[in-house]
Amino acid sequence: MSSDISPPSTSPKSLARTALIAGIAVLLLAAPITGLLAWEPVEEGNVKVVKKWGATTGEVFEPGAHFINPISQSTASLSVRPQSYTMSSQQGEGEQAQRDDAITVLTEDGLRTDIDVTVRYRVDASKSVSFYRSYRTLETAEKRLIRPSIRSVLRTEAGRLPVTEIYTGEGQTQLKKAAEKQLSKDFAEAGLILEAVQIRNVELPKQYAQAVEEKEITEQRRQQKQDELAVEKLEADRKRIAAQGEADANRILSQSLDQRILTQKYIEKLDQTNTVYIPVGDSGYPQFVRSIEPGANAGDTSNITVDTSKAEIESNTSLNRSTDGTTND
Repeated sequence: MSSDISPPSTSPKSLARTALIAGIAVLLLAAPITGLLAWEPVEEGNVKVVKKWGATTGEVFEPGAHFINPISQSTASLSVRPQSYTMSSQQGEGEQAQRDDAITVLTEDGLRTDIDVTVRYRVDASKSVSFYRSYRTLETAEKRLIRPSIRSVLRTEAGRLPVTEIYTGEGQTQLKKAAEKQLSKDFAEAGLILEAVQIRNVELPKQYAQAVEEKEITEQRRQQKQDELAVEKLEADRKRIAAQGEADANRILSQSLDQRILTQKYIEKLDQTNTVYIPVGDSGYPQFVRSIEPGANAGDTSNITVDTSKAEIESNTSLNRSTDGTTND
């Protein structure tokens, strides 16, 4: 028993159907791949410059989802986040972390000084095409623009400052303002935005730094001596004022005292003792005083002390006056 197998049809209609099926299969396979190639997402903090056949088109993709023609178009990503470029003498800092990268300048008086500086900047998203055409990457811009520009402006400005000013706050502020003024102009032309220039440290020559330190120590000692002298002067003034006040008080008191006041003061002092005052005569001057001692003998008259000196004088005076009157008669 035998069977006949018919060959495939080669008619034009059959061939067209086969080609159509193959084309559909190719499209079904290529569509996902093409879609993936055309999908161009942009992350936050970045932009993408669109290129066609390798040349920039002037179009920029902002953060979000975008599509391109994967055959003729491509993109270049740029970060628009804040960046910093540091030049420092400290190892482990800055772009040249393995060596001293501080900017060496000459001051007005010819002394060499090292300056540590940080430049903070970012790409201007609205000028990203211009930036890409000039520098392509941030690393290239730092090497060709930022580094030589900051070195040049600091060296120029430092040459206008003496070493006695360059390390002070005022001197560093002058350097900062001069750098920001010049870099802002250069950056704007390159599609960058300058955020800040930070003068982090000014390293003086060792010999001069030691001299400055000694001068500061001497100045502090001098100021301390001046403060001590000022305190002593104030103390002397206080004592002089107190003495003058006491002298004035004594003078006023001496002018106001008379015999009656002195007697009263004397009596007040006697009140603080065990002595009793017995006034005698017109003036009330103490003539008889008695020491009163506590105890059983308090009333003993032997404890009475009598001062008759003035009484005798007054008695003799009266007697003389009486005798004189009798004689005259």
